[in-house]
Amino acid sequence: MQKDLKERVDHLLSGLEKDEPMQELEFEGIIKSFEFRFPDSYIEVMKGFNGGEGEVGEDSWLCFFPITELRQVNIDYELLMSDIPDYFLFGKDAADTGYAFHKINSTFHSFGLMSNFDTDPIAFLGNDFVAFLESLYNYRYEE
Repeated sequence: MQKDLKERVDHLLSGLEKDEPMQELEFEGIIKSFEFRFPDSYIEVMKGFNGGEGEVGEDSWLCFFPITELRQVNIDYELLMSDIPDYFLFGKDAADTGYAFHKINSTFHSFGLMSNFDTDPIAFLGNDFVAFLESLYNYRYEE
């Protein structure tokens, strides 16, 4: 990762408790075992840690599912994810919001983990992983 990009990501994720990174070969093996391509920006950042949880900015909480658990998490949420098969769940917040990337467009989105996708929206949060993180970092809760 480029130095300025790494510094930006480190700043955005400074409140996150990160799990230890995986060995590169194991990481690549898991990523390549899926039938779709992960967004490059997601891969670059996640090489540095295998999941984590914590604050992102003042009003956002992010739990990254460990790379080793991504397949099982998506199976566990199969009832929900079968309604939106082009999305892949990689994290959630402290309540009921899921974070996913679009498998074809490599864009990043959020939605309720109890959603009815006929009536509930899927929110766009960024064209790449850093834009997604910036969206969370800059979010401010309004009462």
